[in-house]
Amino acid sequence: MTPLQQFLANGNNLEEISFTDHDHRYFDPTKPDVKYTSATTLIGQYEPEFNGDIWSMQTALKEKGYKVRVDVPKNIIFVNGISHTLKDLKKNSLFKSWQDMVLAKWKVTNEEACERGNRTHDYLENTINQSKGYTPNYGNDNNYITPSKIKGTIESTHDLDTTNLMEVFPAVYNRFKALIGAGCTIFAEKRMRLDLVQLAGMIDAPVFKGNSFSILDWKTNKDELKTKPGYYKKEWIGGKLIKTDNFIETNEVFKGSLSHVPYCKFNIYALQLSLYAYMLECWGYTLVNNGLEIMHIRPNTQPKLLKIPYMINEIELMMKDRLRELNVDFGIDVKYKSDFKRGII
Repeated sequence: MTPLQQFLANGNNLEEISFTDHDHRYFDPTKPDVKYTSATTLIGQYEPEFNGDIWSMQTALKEKGYKVRVDVPKNIIFVNGISHTLKDLKKNSLFKSWQDMVLAKWKVTNEEACERGNRTHDYLENTINQSKGYTPNYGNDNNYITPSKIKGTIESTHDLDTTNLMEVFPAVYNRFKALIGAGCTIFAEKRMRLDLVQLAGMIDAPVFKGNSFSILDWKTNKDELKTKPGYYKKEWIGGKLIKTDNFIETNEVFKGSLSHVPYCKFNIYALQLSLYAYMLECWGYTLVNNGLEIMHIRPNTQPKLLKIPYMINEIELMMKDRLRELNVDFGIDVKYKSDFKRGII
């Protein structure tokens, strides 16, 4: 453990953290006034804000053939070389109707992505539990990670051949088989807490062998996970704006103390898994060989296993920010060089 992790570990509460799925809320039943922030919410606070209002108008006008350039800080859109405020453009009923159609399309796309992701997560959770002979509702009553609870079942056995995982996702089956063959136990959807920073989270598939652990996570993004910020350029093809394979890099970064970190989905997920690993280390577990992995499951594509860096330096910065926000005097000033600056990423 680092000095900061040891400080945080001293405040750990052994009681189970509760969770309500409909509003994704973590809470301690014994302390109802204490608000716990989810790991994903905490990371989201460092992400640059997305101005959906201005970008939906830009997309709407571009799809109708206008030449469009955006000045986000000033809320100005240049249409065919002429500057307009977003407010003035929205006064045009036709432009506003086009924007509304874009927003509606985005909403449907997001809902479809969430549904696809939920189906995949639910299937893999049930498959892991089925391989151990657990009932479908096992996760509702056995889903919390503390040393006192999880070590009692750490040596669970798996029989993957009681499932149809090989037929559905052979790449996932092979990864599971390798882990099981190495003497590991795979769990599904396990919660944890870190009390001094009022933080909680849920890991897709924590993997344990004795006191050691690794983490396997599922992501279902349609696009490839790039390690650099940017976007796929759209071009007019057959009279329609179509997203191409031409990836345009940008210089976008995270906010605040993470402003040295390039902002992209890959790094969002790297921070997420790193935060989970950091929390588990605060419970006394040891991360094996930087064992953080994502199984990227894309539509109509074979799942791809991605190795994820352990961004402990960035997580320590976030933890210090959080302690300051909560007015907790931690009295530790340990400085780290960024993994990015050392060229690891």
